[in-house]
Amino acid sequence: CLRCHDFSFVDDHAAQFPRESVSSMHQLAYDLTAPWESETEKFRAIFTWMHHNIAYDAVSFLSGNIRAQSPETVLQSGLAVCDGYAQLCVALAEKAGLQAHKVSGHGKGYGYVDAGPDSPLPAFQSNHAWNCILMDGEWRLIDCCWGAGVLEASSFKKSFNSSWFTSSAAEFGKKHFPEDPSYQLVADEDGGPVSWRDYILSPEAPVIFGGLNDLNFSPHFLQPDYKYIQSGTWVSFHIFKWCEHMSTDEADNYVHFIVTPDDQKIPMAVNAEGGWSAQVYIPKGGGEVSLCYLTVLDGHDAKGVGAQTFVNSIGRKAMAWAGMCRWSVV
Repeated sequence: CLRCHDFSFVDDHAAQFPRESVSSMHQLAYDLTAPWESETEKFRAIFTWMHHNIAYDAVSFLSGNIRAQSPETVLQSGLAVCDGYAQLCVALAEKAGLQAHKVSGHGKGYGYVDAGPDSPLPAFQSNHAWNCILMDGEWRLIDCCWGAGVLEASSFKKSFNSSWFTSSAAEFGKKHFPEDPSYQLVADEDGGPVSWRDYILSPEAPVIFGGLNDLNFSPHFLQPDYKYIQSGTWVSFHIFKWCEHMSTDEADNYVHFIVTPDDQKIPMAVNAEGGWSAQVYIPKGGGEVSLCYLTVLDGHDAKGVGAQTFVNSIGRKAMAWAGMCRWSVV
């Protein structure tokens, strides 16, 4: 399974070739991919190397003065916007004997504002680029730019997000819409290509924080999958790991809990489908609902702490937590 495959050896290897020491594009491609037999591992090495060595050119992007994005320029400067990441991926892949294409289209990334279901249909606009690659007989979609980090305010924050290497085509398509519909890679039996209308007018998703990805939870299986939830009602919350092979045992996980606008903390419980669920009453009024996980309890790492221990410790023991996602209450 691609999602739970252990890429640690590949990722560690990719970190051994700092951009400043690279003698040529061809040599870099060889160094990154030669140790690996599978195309999947070869591409993973390229994907991970990008994270370590190419930073998003926030200054050029925000000023509108984007420099040349050729693979040679990106490799030399260590700076790129999405097009540069995609072009460099293609160049390294080709020199390693792999097949890769640059895909242009719309991405729901930095600065994206949800149009809302009642809004008029906006015109298609291409603002992003990613890659379609052939890995061991299967065409897949990856985003080296979003995998490398995130743009926060006016600066780039390096943050490895491997989900943009392992996402299915359907998951990938929730935030990517290619100019050429064939690059959606969605088979007819799975519903076929999504229309621009369905993509751009889909309800805005909850705000996702790094904790969700860090704990191997999929934002695509998150419920509710829309940002705004109604006050004065009972709401069902559900989360699932990226892969069914990933452990749900208490000893291997942290306590995940919902924080309501009135600061109630309700732990989630493992459900019959292999995820976690909680049925929560949202009091009347506005505010926010957050999904968090317990990181520290009484000065110790909270992995393996049970839900009941968490509940019994509220107000009695020092604890810390981190965010996974957030909804707005209306």
